Amino acid sequence: MASKPTNNFPRRFVFHGNAVAAAVYLTRIGDVEQSVIHPFTGQSSLPVIGGRSESDVPKPVIPPELKGIVSHGAMRTKAHGVFVGKNAVTSVEASVKDVRVINAQSASASPIEFQAGTLALSMRSTHPPKGQPRIEFVETPDFDGLSLDGQPIELELNTELMRHSRFNDLEKRFRTNRAFFDSCPFGLANPKRPLTFGKKVPYTPGSYAICSLVRRFTWGGRTIEGHVLAQPGFGTIYFGEILLSERQRRFTMVRIQLGSRHRGAVSFSCGDPNGTTWPPL
Repeated sequence: MASKPTNNFPRRFVFHGNAVAAAVYLTRIGDVEQSVIHPFTGQSSLPVIGGRSESDVPKPVIPPELKGIVSHGAMRTKAHGVFVGKNAVTSVEASVKDVRVINAQSASASPIEFQAGTLALSMRSTHPPKGQPRIEFVETPDFDGLSLDGQPIELELNTELMRHSRFNDLEKRFRTNRAFFDSCPFGLANPKRPLTFGKKVPYTPGSYAICSLVRRFTWGGRTIEGHVLAQPGFGTIYFGEILLSERQRRFTMVRIQLGSRHRGAVSFSCGDPNGTTWPPL
């Protein structure tokens, strides 16, 4: 008699949770093309079984080649993954203090500096055995002490977007409420073909939709719609970006694309408290 086949891959929840306080990847410093990557000392990441990962870096060491371009103070990150009843719950936190990013049009030009006193996030995902997860902000992200070139930056957050923790709920609101639709400009695969009201969130399975928690901000006596601040001689700052899908959300508080004398990218306070059940339903 043939033996009953054994299932070597039974159903289970696969945890995934990441938190990164600061990341730097420069491609040019001054007149020299080069690749400079700042090691991610402030980060936490979960294994597939869940558990606890924490990092506390009170006095980070900035590499000599980055001094005068990027610096920051204390970093803390956490990633926790546990079961609460039948639900898989993942929590992530990331914070960094005293952020400084400096660039200039040329060696002789006056430097332009971006500052942040504190950038801190706290997120949680709750995955039930069936159905979509809820991925939410435990607390409102803390954008404290933002400035560029000595002028304060004040952000207005989209609090309604933050409240829609399930993808289907967000999409329903997006398709049926004109004010909410107008407040959530999503990135488009083809910017020349803008969305019209009533259409779905521009998301392709296997990839992400992208939007921002920031509706508008004030800087230099101006109110600027959206989440992007571009400044010649410095680069472009992106505030509060969210990459999202039916089962994931990946949030970055500040991402900077340096584009003058120094070039490359930096990001601060990133988190994604996700995971999935295998095999998928």
